[in-house]
Amino acid sequence: MKKLIVWMLVLMVAMSGCAPAAPTATEPPAAGGAPVSVTEPAPTAAVQPTATPVPTATPTPTRLVMRTSTDPDNLDPHLSAASLTQQIMLNVFEGLVKPAPDSSVVAGLAESYGVSEDGLTYTFTLRKGAMFHDGTPVTVQDVVYSFERLMGKGMEKPLTSNLADVDTVEAPDAQTVVFKLKQPNSSFVALLATLAVLPQSNDGKHGETPIGSGPYRLVEYTPQQRIVLEKFENYWQEGVPSIDRVEFVIIPDDQTAFLQLQSGAIDFTAISADQIPQLGSDFKVISQGANSVMLLGMNQAVEPFNNPDVRRAIYHAIDRDAINLAVYDGRATILGSNMSPVMEKYYEPGLEKTYPFDVEKAKELLAKAGYPNGFSMTLSISSHAAVYSQIAQVIVDQLKKVGIDVQIETVEFGVWLERIYTNREYQTTIIDFTGKLDPYAVLGRYKSDFRRNFFNYNNPTYDELMVSALRETDDQKRVELYKQAQRILTEDAAAIYLLDYPFHWAMRANIEGYTPYPIFFHDLTRMRINP
Repeated sequence: MKKLIVWMLVLMVAMSGCAPAAPTATEPPAAGGAPVSVTEPAPTAAVQPTATPVPTATPTPTRLVMRTSTDPDNLDPHLSAASLTQQIMLNVFEGLVKPAPDSSVVAGLAESYGVSEDGLTYTFTLRKGAMFHDGTPVTVQDVVYSFERLMGKGMEKPLTSNLADVDTVEAPDAQTVVFKLKQPNSSFVALLATLAVLPQSNDGKHGETPIGSGPYRLVEYTPQQRIVLEKFENYWQEGVPSIDRVEFVIIPDDQTAFLQLQSGAIDFTAISADQIPQLGSDFKVISQGANSVMLLGMNQAVEPFNNPDVRRAIYHAIDRDAINLAVYDGRATILGSNMSPVMEKYYEPGLEKTYPFDVEKAKELLAKAGYPNGFSMTLSISSHAAVYSQIAQVIVDQLKKVGIDVQIETVEFGVWLERIYTNREYQTTIIDFTGKLDPYAVLGRYKSDFRRNFFNYNNPTYDELMVSALRETDDQKRVELYKQAQRILTEDAAAIYLLDYPFHWAMRANIEGYTPYPIFFHDLTRMRINP
């Protein structure tokens, strides 16, 4: 029998009346070591009634109004591709494990898991007492159903490429789910953190009447108006959430959202750095590095962007410092590849110096590529965030100096997701790649077989390197492989990497516990409203 190395996941406990500490990763014991015990919430002391109970007033339900800039792209979490949807719906759906603020994973619907010594078998123990929002228990059959659906069983293609290494998912008993892998995958558990377990009984209706098992249930979605979540009273983790009702109001325009914050219509929104001084003592601001990569993407299946010298010329023609000053008041971090310095362990510094702003060098490379007089191109951007238009305007002026005439095309976010991100029908675009928990999920977007490699980037050496990183179990070797991958992306100018921007979250002063994550996630279980 294969020996299991058991790692008991640490539970996050959000205690009422104090801000919870960020959970830390628990290292797996060495082979043959004892299991690490699970940290459970401390029991609450029983309250003894008095001889004559005194009637108390029913507490007023707490309500929080937050702003989001666009409609969810899909209420079915297995079909959604938008980070802004995930930012909200991770409160509605849960997986076997959950993301933590420190980029680790913590216990979700599985209270523990073990890994065989050959790295091919992952055994998860399902949490007892977890329920879906319709009142039915979460079962191992639901877990198997969810992952077979994600793997594309009975479909033309899988819904995610993250499970390509999974051979089978089985439930040998009522509390156990076993994943058999075709080959070792060092990122496997991290990739599970945002893959939702759904009730099999709701098959065919996940996008119309979504049912999750998270701390909040979806009670209303009115397109172009609002998304309403309510506290799930039967959530498995005691003591959370604190806030009874959370409304996400859909406000596309940033300035309108800021004015509504000031007027009291909403309680929470992202703001720009220059708006911070305009807020009084009734508000507070929490800033964080976004762990995102703002970039200019080029369709490398379309001329002239299939020519690396054209891409390098565009790199030299763009002054990223000027974009930083014009759009982010100089507060963003200039990047040189598809990795944010927030992921410090894996980040390769110095790549941002590879293509300094140099108009003459850009002209030289264009001439070498056969475009001495430049060319015309279309820059397609989504309308859901003003920052894309702001950056685009700066790029238009900069590329004009090297003979590249840029026409801006603005489309709705849904159109952008379908036509550009999914169908790859575009020339160039501006988008921010949001952060992930694991470097493979960040850099794997450029693999030639990644289904949403909308750059059409294709480098066999890069593909082989990414596979090697995924199979590598030595942590230091894995880090070096990911740094090497970043160097290849930079050398190939796989995209024009602009910057990682800061988030500034403005909220009412009585809101406590907001905790930044390295991914797009408003963790409502950590938040509370003081009287």
